Amino acid sequence: MARYLIAATALPGHVLPMLAIAQHLVGLGHEVRVHTASQFRAQAEATGASFTAFAPAIDYDYRQLDQRFPERQRLSSAHAQLCFGLKHFFADAMAPQLAGLRTILRDFDADAIVVDTMFCGTFPLLLGHREDRSAIVAVGISALPLSSCDTAFFGTALPPSSTPEGRQRNRAMNANLKQAMFGDVQRYFDALLARSGSPALPDFFIDAMVKLPDLYLQLTAESFEYPRSDLPASVRFVGPLLAPASRDFTPPDWWHELDDGRSVVLVTQGTLANQNPAQLIGPTLQALAGDKNTLVIATTGGPVPPGLSANLPANARVLPFLPYDRLLPKVHAMVTNGGYGSVNHALSLGVPLVVAGTTEEKPEIAARVAWSGAGINLGGGQPGARQIGDAVRKVLGESTYRRRAAALREDFARHRALAGIAEALEMLRETTSAYAEMA
Repeated sequence: MARYLIAATALPGHVLPMLAIAQHLVGLGHEVRVHTASQFRAQAEATGASFTAFAPAIDYDYRQLDQRFPERQRLSSAHAQLCFGLKHFFADAMAPQLAGLRTILRDFDADAIVVDTMFCGTFPLLLGHREDRSAIVAVGISALPLSSCDTAFFGTALPPSSTPEGRQRNRAMNANLKQAMFGDVQRYFDALLARSGSPALPDFFIDAMVKLPDLYLQLTAESFEYPRSDLPASVRFVGPLLAPASRDFTPPDWWHELDDGRSVVLVTQGTLANQNPAQLIGPTLQALAGDKNTLVIATTGGPVPPGLSANLPANARVLPFLPYDRLLPKVHAMVTNGGYGSVNHALSLGVPLVVAGTTEEKPEIAARVAWSGAGINLGGGQPGARQIGDAVRKVLGESTYRRRAAALREDFARHRALAGIAEALEMLRETTSAYAEMA
C-alpha cells in the first residue's frame, strides 16, 4: 500500500473535497496524512487519516479572515481585494506550508503529495529537481483557470472561441490582462520564491498551479469545461466529486409535498455566502410566491433568519440544510450562486440551473452553465425578483435546458471521481518507481 500526504488550503470548499479523497484512500488500505488548519482536525481524523496542523502563522479560522486582514476591507475595489487575498492569504502561506510539508516528510515518506488548486506550498518543490521530491498531484476544485489560445482570460467570464479571430482576441487578452491586472501579484510570488532560493515561476502564477504538478485532476467531466486544443497531457477530467450518501436522515413533515406534481425549485446561496439572504433567497421566494404549480425549497446553510421564516410564502419551505443526495433527485430546477460542488451535483442528476454568481470564480462557473446550455447565467450576484422568476420559468418551460442537463448527466455518469483519483495516483506511483529504478 502507498503513503499519501494530503495538504489543503484552510477553506471548507478546499478542505472537504480533499477529505473525501483521504477517506477513500484510507478505505483502500493506504496510509494517509492530512495537513491543514487545526479547526479541521476532527473531520480529518474521522476519515481514518492521521493529522498534522498548519504552523501557528497560518493556522487560523477562515471565519475570522476579516479580523485577521482588516486592511482588505478598506480597499476600494473588488479587484484590489482579490489581489490582496492572492498575496497575503495564498502567496504568504507558501513558506510556512513548505516548512510543514518538509517536517512531515522527515518521518512520512509519501509516495505523493496531493493538494488543492490554491495550495502554493508545493511551488518551491515543483521548481526544484524532480528526483529530490515526491510526486505532486493537484486537484481542481473549481472551474479550470488555465490560459489557452481557445479561451478568454479567466475571470472575464467570456465564452471560448477557437476561430482565428477568437484566438487573436484570446492571446491579446491573456497577455495584456496577466500583466495589467495581476503583474504585481506575479512579482510578489516570484519575490517570495527568490527568498526561499527558488527560481521564478515559468508561467503566470495561476497557470503554474495547473501546469507544474505531475498530474492535475479536474473534478468535473470534460463536457462541462471549455475545450482547449493546447491542454497539457497532465490535466485529466475525473468527474464530479459528489457528497457521500447521507445517513440517519429524518425527512421534514412536508417531504411528501415534493412528489405532489408541482415543479420543485431549490434556491441556495452556498455554505459561505449566506449572511444576506436578500441576495438570492429572498428574491426567489418573492418571484415564485403564489405560484400554485411550484414548490420552492430554500436552504440557508446556517440559522434561518427570523425575517425570512416570518414572511414565508405558502408555497415555500426554508431550513438550514437538506442532504443533496436526498433532495436533488426531486428537484426540477436550482437557483444558485454558482458554487462548483453544488453546480456539478445538480448537473450529475440532470437538474437545469439558474446561476447568479459575482464573487471569487463564480462568474466563470455561471458562464460555463450558460455555455453548456444547461441553464441561465443571470450575470450578477443580486438579481431582482422579476429577473429570477423569468429565468426559472424559462428553464422549467423550455425543454432545451432539460435536454442539455440530461446530456451532461449521462457524461458525468461515466466517471467515478474517487476511483479515478485512486487509479491515477497508483499509475503515477508505478511510473515513478519505474523511473527511479532506471535512474
